[in-house]
Amino acid sequence: MQSSYYFQVVSYQPCYDGHNGDSYIVEFERTTHVRLYVCASSIIFISHHSLTIMEENLFPDKPTNKLYTENAIRVATFLGGPLVAGYLIADNYKQLGQSKHIQTTWLITILATVVIFIIAWFLPVSFPPYILPIAYTVGTYYLVQNLQGKKIKAHVTAGGEIWSMGRAILIGLAGLIIIFAIVFSAFILMDRSFTAP
Repeated sequence: MQSSYYFQVVSYQPCYDGHNGDSYIVEFERTTHVRLYVCASSIIFISHHSLTIMEENLFPDKPTNKLYTENAIRVATFLGGPLVAGYLIADNYKQLGQSKHIQTTWLITILATVVIFIIAWFLPVSFPPYILPIAYTVGTYYLVQNLQGKKIKAHVTAGGEIWSMGRAILIGLAGLIIIFAIVFSAFILMDRSFTAP
């Protein structure tokens, strides 16, 4: 069926002729009246004039994968930092079948993490500690909206599932533990190097 064809529902009646679904009388391209049967997985157009049957699948298969929403990534990022954000964004790309973006995502994530650590190192002690996490969390949220927002919305609209907020929080806390472990190990190594004879 050509994508340039349009129809308009002009009346409605129950389906009593053996078809699964409801029957509608529609105006097809404003010239031909057809009967439209809404079936389980497709819409069938039967023309009264030419008896031509056309079928178009209007209900694609429901996505079987799961995605992280923008809000889930935002919460996890605030808890676990940019490494967690990179992991969740990369996983979304994998589930969306856009694996080509995964490597770039991780490169940007590692670079952003290094920059944030450098900034945090040189910040004065009087600087509010919550400002930096809020800044990169807000930045990550709008980045995800721009890069994946439409795809996430289309996924949900098509009946696809999303990961729970609880899972995102657990991943964020796991990322926080990893960051503390890295920082603690770095301080131990630096202390040993400065105190070594």
